[in-house]
Amino acid sequence: MIVLPRVEPSRGSLAAGGQVWAITRAELAMQWRRWGLWVAFGVTTGLLLLLTVQVALYFHHLPPTSLYIQLHFTPEDFNNALIYGTTSYGVMFSGLVAALLVVDRLGRDQHLGMVELQRAAPQGCVGYVLGKFLGNYLAVFVPVLLGYLLCALMTLLLGWPLVLLQKFLLAFVLVYVPTSLAAIGLTFWLASCLPLRVVQVGFSLLWFLFNLAPGWNVLMWSIFNPNGIYVYPVFFPLVPALPTTNPHFTTSLPLALLNIMVLTLTGLVALCLTYGCLAFRRHREEGASYANA
Repeated sequence: MIVLPRVEPSRGSLAAGGQVWAITRAELAMQWRRWGLWVAFGVTTGLLLLLTVQVALYFHHLPPTSLYIQLHFTPEDFNNALIYGTTSYGVMFSGLVAALLVVDRLGRDQHLGMVELQRAAPQGCVGYVLGKFLGNYLAVFVPVLLGYLLCALMTLLLGWPLVLLQKFLLAFVLVYVPTSLAAIGLTFWLASCLPLRVVQVGFSLLWFLFNLAPGWNVLMWSIFNPNGIYVYPVFFPLVPALPTTNPHFTTSLPLALLNIMVLTLTGLVALCLTYGCLAFRRHREEGASYANA
């Protein structure tokens, strides 16, 4: 009789990293194979491209009675105004689409029985949650970045200066990256403890309130604002500032950095809460199975 030695699974950092990387690659592959993802981001990019081209052409052919001429906008002001328009609409559209595309990933694993396999892994829920988050974040990050770069390149074709490309990338890093971290992190957390339909409807309404705030400006003008209203006046200032719906609103470099940090920490805290919800659910299900046995 041949006795095969029992090999204990590795529990080191390499094993943990391997598990996270495997889940990340699997999520990337599954998301990028979904035709709905590319259709959704294709439509979003098309709308954003139309808005960008419209504003770029309008700024090149301003009527004499335009507010921008009356305020004596400089070429630098026009560059920053174009950045503001494209990035604000891009964050609003792409952030919502990205969140709705990843909201079903945790529930899908439960229906397919993948959660039990992940629980049996040495690293447990930690590697599972981190891999799911990274995979889905990268899966939606790449199409958004490509669409955003397409809008930036279109402005260059319309005769705008090359420096605009650098500003587009800076705005993407300062506004979209922390906002998308918060949006996807919150989506994962809510999906781990609430029904899918509730999260889809609830997050959409919450996103709408934070970006547009119809009739209620408390959320939109808070430090949690995801649309960059604290960032644009600092990094992309308009010397003759345009009027806003909140005359008491002010910002500064510390507030802009605080807004970026708050959004980033929101995503990280939501990721930790997702792990906590999944671990609690696992403990409850194991307790119920022991009680039934």
